[in-house]
Amino acid sequence: MKLFYLLIFISAQLYAQSAPTPYVESTRVLKSKGYQLGVYVDSFATSKTVDNEGQAESLPEGRSFGRIQTEIAGYYGATNDFQFGGGVRFRQNNAKSEVNGESFNATSSGVQSTFFNLQFAFKKVDQIQYTLEGTFRYTPYSNNEFDPIEDDYERLVLGDTGNEMSAGLGATFIGKNNNFLTARFGYRRPGSDLSQELYWQAEGAMAWKYVALVAGVDGVSSLKNDPYENDEASRPSLNTQTNLYNSSNREWITPYAGINFALGNSWRVELRGSQVVSGHSTDLGTAFGINLIRRVDKSDTVLVDSKFKTYDIEMTVTKVSAKKEYVVVDKGIADDINKGMRIDFFEFDYIGGNVLIASGIVYKTKSDSSIVKITQRFNMKKELKEGLIGRSMLK
Repeated sequence: MKLFYLLIFISAQLYAQSAPTPYVESTRVLKSKGYQLGVYVDSFATSKTVDNEGQAESLPEGRSFGRIQTEIAGYYGATNDFQFGGGVRFRQNNAKSEVNGESFNATSSGVQSTFFNLQFAFKKVDQIQYTLEGTFRYTPYSNNEFDPIEDDYERLVLGDTGNEMSAGLGATFIGKNNNFLTARFGYRRPGSDLSQELYWQAEGAMAWKYVALVAGVDGVSSLKNDPYENDEASRPSLNTQTNLYNSSNREWITPYAGINFALGNSWRVELRGSQVVSGHSTDLGTAFGINLIRRVDKSDTVLVDSKFKTYDIEMTVTKVSAKKEYVVVDKGIADDINKGMRIDFFEFDYIGGNVLIASGIVYKTKSDSSIVKITQRFNMKKELKEGLIGRSMLK
């Protein structure tokens, strides 16, 4: 009998690992030895420029600016609550302009930066997951000042110079209906010639088995310490054709929306559209992105113990409280169930489906039944309901 319970516990973990995942919140770290690989592509087209006073101006006729970025990134779970990762970002800028009545097509392309990222997850508090994050981004180039007489108008700068460092905190509320609400906030030093800033993001998602809908807003608030703010004459003159680079106390607000699709058990594709709606010393415009991601993890559930368990007794849930905080099982004192015992609850259909749903502690016992307080939910996609199988060890 113990061998039977061991086999079904193993099958539960294999089933959980293979479940499609169309949405992964930014605060969810990989479990130990899990990994994620992804290719992220986005394009941005400027509609207006905004000066450092917040005044927006449409692009003159015949002028345009666009940017395409591709990032290749990988992450690895060092432990169950700590992951690290890194990657490389490629960028291509394209601009059209007129100088003294002559039209120019200006471009730049290459490796914009490489980065290294760390993320640590705290123990979940009720239905909220907190994480700390930190990123270092290395910029492998430097910009020379632009001479409008001697230099080539057709060569744009690739971006801002200087390495970037950031650190912040994220929190996600995980709803019982597999809905997510995430907030992130942190400090960033974006480069040697830019003001330090605060970044922030709020995102909501509704996820089903193969599809997830996502919407949110992110932005940047400047700390108003631009190094050239009081000495504009010393600000480097660069051929940018945009206010995205060489900015003064830059700020922006960008709402976005998207849809994700699970492709099998470990792949997903994410589609995004966004619009920069306001800001200072930046560009307003529209962006579209597509991400292709492969994630191999222990699953959205959590193993109860570090080793496989064997169980001594099995029981059935006969009643669930309105708030899903307590359940009643059909075993009690007569079956050696005692207060404080741990019970693991599974959904089991005898055809191979065996999913770990929740775990709890025996709160009160009677001769032939017990009340169990739910202490941890493992699979939020599955309902805590009557008929679930409870298993426990008597020792």
